[in-house]
Amino acid sequence: DKISVGGPALSTETAPQVGSTSEIILTVGDGAGQGPLNVSVKSQLTPKPLEVQDNGNGTMSINFTCRATGKHEFDLTWGSEAIPGSPFVVEAFGTVTRDPSKVSIDGDGLSTGKTNTNINFTVTAQEEAGPGPLQVDATGPAEPVIELQNVSTGKFSVNIKVEKPGDYKIGVFWGDSDNPVPGSPFELKVEE
Repeated sequence: DKISVGGPALSTETAPQVGSTSEIILTVGDGAGQGPLNVSVKSQLTPKPLEVQDNGNGTMSINFTCRATGKHEFDLTWGSEAIPGSPFVVEAFGTVTRDPSKVSIDGDGLSTGKTNTNINFTVTAQEEAGPGPLQVDATGPAEPVIELQNVSTGKFSVNIKVEKPGDYKIGVFWGDSDNPVPGSPFELKVEE
């Protein structure tokens, strides 16, 4: 082949750890042409930093730091051609860092609402919040219906609907129930 791909990130013995730098190495043969190398990554959170460097010896390195556990698909192209074997799947292990203080809530849906009417608010997670997921829980006189919608990267729309009036507690968490966002749980008064 004109280009071969390997390196520590693609080995099961040296799989990447969250928060540590890892590397994919490409060996570029004489018949490969001019490139350039294009790298696209599909994952829960894009690795940062993500840097490509020409090592000056016929190899190129993709250095990256995973910010989330799980599967990362590296789609590699050379010029307009997919590199054989692409996408390359990298499995990251370790412990993720979450900071629920970097998650904010907007909207008046966390103070009062009416029965059988959507009560809405927006949740925005800055990149520094780490990987989610967003979790919303509500308790009160009736079982609420909760809808979460991912509006865009880091932005969520939340709709809550209840059938009975009364006082409800709305818990909003980032990642898991050990990571409440600032102000959670919220007191919601629902009227007829």
